Amino acid sequence: MLGTRERRREGEGKGEARGRGPEWGERTARARPAGRWLWGAGTVLLVLAVHGNWHLAPAAWLFPVFLLRYSRLRPARRGLLRVGYALGLAQLVWLTSTGMVFVPSVLAVFAVLAVVQTLPFAADRLVAARSGSVWSTLVYPVVLVCGEYLFTQLADFGDYGVLGFTQHGFLPLVQLASVTGVYGVSFVVAWTASVAHWAWGRGFRWREIRRGALVWAGVLALVLGAGGVRQVCCAPTTDTVRVAGISAGRAAERATERALRTAGQELWRPRNLVRADPRRVRAALAPVADDLVAATDREARAGARIVVWPETQAGVLADGQRRLLGRVSEIARKRQVYVNTAFALYTPRPPYVRNVAALVTPEGKVAWTYDKTHPTPMEPMTPGKGAVPVTGSPYGRLATVICYDADFPGLMRQAADRDTALIMVPANDWAGFESLHAQRAVFRSVEYGYAMVRQSVHGVATAVDHQGRIRGMADYFTADRQTLVTEVPVRPRTDTLYSRTGDLFALLCAGGTLLVVALGVRGRRARAGAPGAGDDRPQHPQLDSAVGELLLSPPCGAGVVADGVAEDGGAVPEGLPSGRPDGRAVEGSVGRLRGGRAEPVAGGGEPEGVALRPPPADGSLRDGVGAGPVGVESGVGVTECGGRAGNGRSGGPSGAVAR
Repeated sequence: MLGTRERRREGEGKGEARGRGPEWGERTARARPAGRWLWGAGTVLLVLAVHGNWHLAPAAWLFPVFLLRYSRLRPARRGLLRVGYALGLAQLVWLTSTGMVFVPSVLAVFAVLAVVQTLPFAADRLVAARSGSVWSTLVYPVVLVCGEYLFTQLADFGDYGVLGFTQHGFLPLVQLASVTGVYGVSFVVAWTASVAHWAWGRGFRWREIRRGALVWAGVLALVLGAGGVRQVCCAPTTDTVRVAGISAGRAAERATERALRTAGQELWRPRNLVRADPRRVRAALAPVADDLVAATDREARAGARIVVWPETQAGVLADGQRRLLGRVSEIARKRQVYVNTAFALYTPRPPYVRNVAALVTPEGKVAWTYDKTHPTPMEPMTPGKGAVPVTGSPYGRLATVICYDADFPGLMRQAADRDTALIMVPANDWAGFESLHAQRAVFRSVEYGYAMVRQSVHGVATAVDHQGRIRGMADYFTADRQTLVTEVPVRPRTDTLYSRTGDLFALLCAGGTLLVVALGVRGRRARAGAPGAGDDRPQHPQLDSAVGELLLSPPCGAGVVADGVAEDGGAVPEGLPSGRPDGRAVEGSVGRLRGGRAEPVAGGGEPEGVALRPPPADGSLRDGVGAGPVGVESGVGVTECGGRAGNGRSGGPSGAVAR
């Protein structure tokens, strides 16, 4: 199989230098292109899977298969380092496409993310590779979910880098988020890739993979079936409310930009703005604010009961805030509507700007004034207090956060805890970021069981129900005036298990990761123990013919290569040369080798520790399978367990052979 050939050929260039002969070098030269295509295919699929405007959801299921295989077929350090390179490259492509590659703090955070994303591959390579059980396929998804959760909690950068977001359009699977959060979706996608890699390693031979394949298929069928049932049996209520999301037209934006340029001012320099002539600044900001007020009245007259403004498209000086809200209050009283205004409030004190949302009720009162809790790294402003405002209405309880706040599950949980039926999210995106931010809103609604209206200027505005269905959409870049009008089901809020248990599933995966670490440490200590017949180290590793990874078979005695890799301290019988101070064997050496790469012994031409099938109990070597460290090419030789060698060539110090 391909995996065995790749493994047997590895290291060719060094082989000739060590006296293995030109035949060895020729074999390894053929292995390098095979390894390159695995890494190349995995990297291309990874770049396509990164959640951006152009991502392909199926690629997220596929890229781990190739990168897992590549890391298994290469020495641990080299293979994992190159997997890390691939993950870092994908992050760099994403940052470039979203325009954030020039923000130093963002670059640093995503460099850390690439390291975190490498850890699941390391766990698979160093721990799962030592077991042939189907349960070893859980190592990769468990560690992946743990890394996603810890990054979200500790980096204070939102839940970016979560694999599950790539599946926002697969609604039967997305329903799992109502139980586990988005982390459960990540787990299913990653586990599928791990199982596929495990089956590939066994040549997809049904007799060998049947049990594992049936377990995986049963779990996936249960998840998708339950998701489909939830969509049918827990459909959104028919009790809806007409909601309008509005943005100022392009003409108003251009008028404000021209007036600011004439005054020598820029919106992103608030310190200069508040120190300039206030009359000129008010006149420059007026076109956008006036357009939004007029659009509010227009949509209220057309029947909207709730109107949502976008984030910071409007701007107002501190002394003009009351006048702006007064104009909106008149419309709210007259039309009996709720208006969730949002604007940049320029103040005379540092940091000179606030990112604010203010809800005006049909009574003309301001129900809340909310400051954005999580400003982006590009926003030089003081964060808000972190309390999500909630108020009652005839349409259910209403709440708001602003744009980037919705990327923090803990903050969004506050709204669910107070039985919010509709959460309004003023937002302001940019080209390259517009679609992915809207798509993430799907998971927040499913996780917490409320509807969401996300009005995003310079992006895609969406209205989403509690099952993740898109009830309405408006793209800023395809319309002169972005307006989203839709009927949103709001009452009652759908209770979800995730809103009650929180990140319990992710915490369980964190516990599973601790178990994986413990198993890895235990295995390393066992391999580092003194050689002897009575130890509990794995004996007789075998290499699956397709995966190219060493798995464990029953003990037989000396002549063992654990993991296909040699460590310091490898022992050889007395009277035979060890040849290397670090415990690696050279030609002619025989004995126990653990942890590192074993080199061929005299009379053998194949690489270390490779067996295509477990050795027979009597130690005989049949069909290219051997158990002991000594053999002769195409003949009969002594095996460690006292059997005969035939119909194949003996291999490295572990006695493994290849046809």
